[in-house]
Amino acid sequence: MRKFRVVLVEPEHPHNVGFVARAMHCYALDELYIVYPRRDKVIENSYHTAPNSHEVLDKATIVHKFEDAIGDCACAVAFSRRIYGSAIKHTMMPGLSELLPEDGTIALVFGRESCGLETEEVNACTYQCEIPVPGLMSLNLAQAVTVGLYELCRSGALANGEGRAKRGSKGACETAPATIEQIDSFKKFLDRYLTGQYHDQSWRDNFLNTLLQRLHPTRNELSALFGLIRNLAKKPARLEQAADKAAAQKAAKAAKTAESTESK
Repeated sequence: MRKFRVVLVEPEHPHNVGFVARAMHCYALDELYIVYPRRDKVIENSYHTAPNSHEVLDKATIVHKFEDAIGDCACAVAFSRRIYGSAIKHTMMPGLSELLPEDGTIALVFGRESCGLETEEVNACTYQCEIPVPGLMSLNLAQAVTVGLYELCRSGALANGEGRAKRGSKGACETAPATIEQIDSFKKFLDRYLTGQYHDQSWRDNFLNTLLQRLHPTRNELSALFGLIRNLAKKPARLEQAADKAAAQKAAKAAKTAESTESK
């Protein structure tokens, strides 16, 4: 299974580390490695820019050497727009996902804010990836990480592994088409309350049938439309149900009276 790791090489501004953690949390990634030659823990100020993402920083692995951050990975991608005299393959960001292996840990390596990655660090990676930027400046470290994760997510690469957080599926009423019974009730309602030229007109039914067939409304959509029209007609469902019940009782009483008269 494919797994992603974000590697920050000697980040110089702790706030950027916090922003990176926030981006990772948004994209459901939690494996952060930071190369700090002279530190053993995350700088406290990094937490200030990582709202709701402190667990990413809490779990971060601090290493003193770059090779310790990528040594156990199946693939490492050095993000840089600089041209290096290197034999490793260079790719633009939109084409990266096609090169990545399906299994193993993939390190996404980002360099220092002031000078990026060193030539030896780039050469130690599998690929060099460039995020297209028309201007002369490079993206901020946290921006580069965010753009890189977005593109991997958009291309579907992140879906194979940790991937996007699962979201609850829609209920049946939200996706299932409106039933014949619903449509029939809708037509009967219109027939009951429309007057004048709109009452008992064959073209009205033809129009409704054509419209509903074209729209293919779901149960929820037709129910919402029904509710809107009821509201406009000042005929809320509870009053309509009460009227139907009264009419049914009246009809039953009339039928019973008729039976008694016939029996006499």
